[in-house]
Amino acid sequence: LRIFHWLLVVFITFSIISGKLNNLFLHQFFGSISLGLICFRFYWGFFGTNNAIFKNFIYSPKEILFYIIGKRTNNKKKTGHNPLGSLSVFSFYIIILVLSISGLFSSDDILFDGPLVAYFPENTFIFTKIHNFSHYLIYFIITIHIVAILYYQFILKQKLINQMIDGKARNRQTIIIENDFNKNILGFIILISCIIIPIILLI
Repeated sequence: LRIFHWLLVVFITFSIISGKLNNLFLHQFFGSISLGLICFRFYWGFFGTNNAIFKNFIYSPKEILFYIIGKRTNNKKKTGHNPLGSLSVFSFYIIILVLSISGLFSSDDILFDGPLVAYFPENTFIFTKIHNFSHYLIYFIITIHIVAILYYQFILKQKLINQMIDGKARNRQTIIIENDFNKNILGFIILISCIIIPIILLI
């Protein structure tokens, strides 16, 4: 899960930089790899390790509302993100999914077409509009994400950055330790495959 997280940071950063530099040839690779990473995350969200499974940090609208207004609930504390953190994570995944898929069918109408433009040429304009608009959403959610991390790291002293590096939970009464070696190896193989397959398909 941590490897996925940092790879996503790297490839989203590369996608933004290559897009800003108008290097759309590299941009398509970075965007497609980001899509592969999101596909892995959805798989890992159902079949991965305990802290990666979606059910451990999916909250009902009622739970989210109670969290925002500071009202306690009788539900057991989940092992993953808090309700707002959970919303942030899924917003990230959805926006990246929309960005990467729409990019496959987008065109700059000058020199470069996305790798799948030929399949739906009549919808290229719509996909391009969606792709361009989604940029603003990803910038917004990245900003919120960074601000929240810095707040927890330096104000609340919860050391989230340290935790995403070494995997050791901090400031929790219950620490769930899971070391399923075979599952982790399988997950790593699937993760690498989700990076390599988009590259092969684009070459």
